Amino acid sequence: MSKEETKKDDPVIAATKPCLSKLQEGKRYMWCTCGRSKKQPFCDGSHAGTPFKPLMFVAEKTEEVLLCACKQTRSGPYCDGAHNNLQDTYEEASAEEISAMSNAKLIERDGGKAVLDGGAYVLTPDATHDEHKGTLSWQTLIGAKDGAKHLSLLRFHAEPGTSPWRRQDDSDAVLFIVSGTGRISIEDQSFDVGPETGLFVAAGEAFCIHADMPITIMAAICPETGQVSWPERPDGNFDTNFAERRVGVDHDKAEVMADRFFQILVDEQIGSKEVTQFIGEVPLSRAAFHRHLYEEAIVILSGEGMMWTETCRAPVKVGDIIFLSRRQGHSLECTDPKGLRLMGAFYPAGSPAINY
Repeated sequence: MSKEETKKDDPVIAATKPCLSKLQEGKRYMWCTCGRSKKQPFCDGSHAGTPFKPLMFVAEKTEEVLLCACKQTRSGPYCDGAHNNLQDTYEEASAEEISAMSNAKLIERDGGKAVLDGGAYVLTPDATHDEHKGTLSWQTLIGAKDGAKHLSLLRFHAEPGTSPWRRQDDSDAVLFIVSGTGRISIEDQSFDVGPETGLFVAAGEAFCIHADMPITIMAAICPETGQVSWPERPDGNFDTNFAERRVGVDHDKAEVMADRFFQILVDEQIGSKEVTQFIGEVPLSRAAFHRHLYEEAIVILSGEGMMWTETCRAPVKVGDIIFLSRRQGHSLECTDPKGLRLMGAFYPAGSPAINY
């Protein structure tokens, strides 16, 4: 096979970021698979003379989506984050970008909260604001009052013993155990938990915490906090279609993203169709400025760094939480030589590798 024929058999990397595209429900589109089109991400006929043909698809609803431009996706026409592996290191902020943002204002904490551009913020939780019931205390760290439209984040703390039963009547809850050990009962099912365990509780299911030692839990609840009730006992309303609700960290399941990695903990595989929960590590670096089409909550588990938005910045450290609204531009910088470890939860569900 000639060199020219080999080239024709390979797709061209049109761009190393996906294309933000607005689709109209019921409309037919032709996605470019060869990468040669000048009308990315759609076909303009440039595939003529190559083995490639455009992929036809019909939009299921009117929405903004990210369509692949690197042509390496396994989920065509949609981006699956494959562009992050086109180089050995995750895309970092360029010298020009760093220079352009050198005057970003350092935001001072007001009551533990540093509000950045677009309503994004960094918050250091303060336990004096907790509400209490029995052995359980809780506080809403992200909610509608903070600008969140779909996702809320609550911190639960359970002292040793058995907590009251709690039910989110209309909302799913995705739990992440930050520290402590014990069991969590979801209706009539019980699951052993420890640090960095993720669990899914479906809307209408009651849960309680049996703590061997103090347990701290971050709970992403969607939609927002919804109606809460405190039943005396569970009613056995456990969704047996998803019997296994617990996921722990497993390095064999980690997904590589250049020199970073992440592992999905909670997603649709265990019943969570609205929210994805993941854990990841960031090396000493500053990510290139980017955006997501999802609303996100981040919890810093170890390390320290700086969160950058268009004109502002705020330091982050262990225990801090970060809220990012949909399409909010940002860059998370790790300033710790040992790296930064975080848990993230976002709506709508998907892959944390997808950005633009």
